[in-house]
Amino acid sequence: MVMKINLMVDYEDQADWLQDSVLIENVEVTGNETSHLVFLSELEGLVYDATRERYDPPSNKIRIVGYAPADSDVTVKKGLNFWTHEDNIFA
Repeated sequence: MVMKINLMVDYEDQADWLQDSVLIENVEVTGNETSHLVFLSELEGLVYDATRERYDPPSNKIRIVGYAPADSDVTVKKGLNFWTHEDNIFA
């Protein structure tokens, strides 16, 4: 089963170590046991694409440090549908 959700993704630009967030819409989440590292890699590509139109976009050295559902009708529970790295300044 494939589900599409909106995610607020926290990322770090490893070129200058600045952190920011971006809304990524319609992220496909499958019900199978895909690796978390594969999912983070896919999110890096989505964040890169979503930030290209910014005045000062991040470099291509993006690292995901957190994500959570952006939909107001979703209950966020850390560890279930919310993930953050210990380096995330927004957590």
